[in-house]
Amino acid sequence: FNRIANIVSTTGSKLSTTSAIKYVEYAESAWLLQRINNIAAKLAEKESNSKYYFTDNGILNLFLIDGNTSLLENLVAINLIRQFGKEDAVFFYNKGVEVDFYIPEEQWAIQVSYSLKDPETRKREVNALLKLAENVAVDDLCIITRDEEEMIVEGEKTIRVVPVWRWLLDDEG
Repeated sequence: FNRIANIVSTTGSKLSTTSAIKYVEYAESAWLLQRINNIAAKLAEKESNSKYYFTDNGILNLFLIDGNTSLLENLVAINLIRQFGKEDAVFFYNKGVEVDFYIPEEQWAIQVSYSLKDPETRKREVNALLKLAENVAVDDLCIITRDEEEMIVEGEKTIRVVPVWRWLLDDEG
């Protein structure tokens, strides 16, 4: 919320942190934003340690210059929320490593990356899922990309790399 207030303040308008919090609450009430909490956070931290996604990628696109990865992650978030429900079904994980989405009921973890062609990006995304698998119950590890598809085997774990179009059409995720 401080970051939002600071960004708005750089435009010459003043916005307090309290007002930023209220505007985000209003946007949530109007279904413009969807909140996902950190499953690794303590209960008191969950309210302040959340990620927000726009209900419509078109709104998000108004604020981006080159946001392919942001748009892809937003698309996945909104579809997961629609599939599993808004309250306490879809989370992200951030405790030493960040994983974009975790659905505990399905024991399913998802990373979103526009592409895995860059070796550093590939390593970061794969390692995040493997680290999560050490800390929580997870049966299905998945990386959703723009158009890449493969199976990555690391030790006893298999990570499915799925293009977003296939993931959206697949009933089972």
